[in-house]
Amino acid sequence: MERRAALFRSTPGARPNPVKGCYTALALFLPLIILAQFGHVAFGGQVMFGALLTAFGDPGTSSRMQAKILLVIAVGGALMTALGRFIGGPWWVEGMEIFFAVFLSGMLATYGQAIAGLGSLLTIILVLSLSTRSGPATAGPSAAGFLLGGVILLLFALLFAKFQTGHSAPGNETRASRSRPTLTTLTSQLTWTSPLLRFSVLRAIGAAVAAMIGWNLSGSYPYWATITVIACTRPDKKTSLVMALQNIVATFLGALLADLLIAGVQNSLVIGLILVAVTFLAFTVKELNYILHLFFLTNLILLVISIGTAGHAFVVWRMVAILIGAGIVLVITLLNQALLVKDETLPAVS
Repeated sequence: MERRAALFRSTPGARPNPVKGCYTALALFLPLIILAQFGHVAFGGQVMFGALLTAFGDPGTSSRMQAKILLVIAVGGALMTALGRFIGGPWWVEGMEIFFAVFLSGMLATYGQAIAGLGSLLTIILVLSLSTRSGPATAGPSAAGFLLGGVILLLFALLFAKFQTGHSAPGNETRASRSRPTLTTLTSQLTWTSPLLRFSVLRAIGAAVAAMIGWNLSGSYPYWATITVIACTRPDKKTSLVMALQNIVATFLGALLADLLIAGVQNSLVIGLILVAVTFLAFTVKELNYILHLFFLTNLILLVISIGTAGHAFVVWRMVAILIGAGIVLVITLLNQALLVKDETLPAVS
């Protein structure tokens, strides 16, 4: 019972935030609809992609802090999107690139959980950009689309800010009195005796292995397992295992529902309305309940992919990928625990 309660537990102090759900849905679909009317469907998809990934980093804090963080994600995400188009290559090259990117994002925990979380999100954006394999020629338009989508989400967030009183995400408040680590603090962690370095190396290896497996098993969506490793692996054993299990449960249920909707609903207008509703629900419960958020998010991603895609193979691969990623998370967690020295402090990594 306790394990089941931990799996479905809501965040203490958090509440549903329909305002965030509303402005996120608007930021995702309104630009897409407008651009599609002018024949720019592909660019509209890039704008939607930018808005969606920027929304993941929406902290729900004060308007000023929210604006700063969302702007960093919009600009940083655009740069990562362009970089992924430029440095893409054979699977073994991309595997090494992912290793270094994930390792660096892990080491950012030296500067605090907020910076580490931001680094992980930008790393995921880089991984997704690598997966497109569309080449340097698309770097400019893709980066511009991402930046525009991120800025649109930021503007909607600021516009709706006055309606969000009391909806700050727990634990996201800034602490001005906290000392700021320097470059020396980071370099001092570059030793095998540092638990942060050991953890970052293990997570980076796991992400690279997941990428290579995905690259060789799935032609269209090779890095879903990699994203699972980045998102779920934590220094704390219990946290890692709970997050991996939450991802498996939410992904399987979300994929099954998406498959039923793809098979049963043929009207494009109805699918569009369902997408808007699912987006609203996903970001309404984002801070409240992780497993519910991921359930709706899985629905959203698979329904978007289904537009213009024949068959259901991508739904099956999504479920296989989450199992591969979760299995790698388990191995990393056990190895990290085995390397811990008695009474060693675990690093805080997001």
